[in-house]
Amino acid sequence: WVAMAGRGRGRRTLGLDPVGTSRGDSLPPAVQQPTPVFPVMEQKPLPLAGGEESEYLTALKQDFRVAMRSQPCFIQPAAQLTHQMWSSPTPGFNTWIS
Repeated sequence: WVAMAGRGRGRRTLGLDPVGTSRGDSLPPAVQQPTPVFPVMEQKPLPLAGGEESEYLTALKQDFRVAMRSQPCFIQPAAQLTHQMWSSPTPGFNTWIS
């Protein structure tokens, strides 16, 4: 179809050539399903190796974490500020305003 251009800027024709089709070609079929959330897995993951050795290593790792947290160099996270701390003003604060 022909687009009408205003104020003397010329006429542009919009065809189906930029899309890659021409008149008379059949349109591709409509997509009836949404795209998959995850891509298709080409290879299945290996099962987890169980047994006495993996249980020992898991316990060793947990013991190591506990030992590292008990060291004096481990910095504890700061206490979380609660809303209640900020909801009531400090006595005598902003007394000059009122």
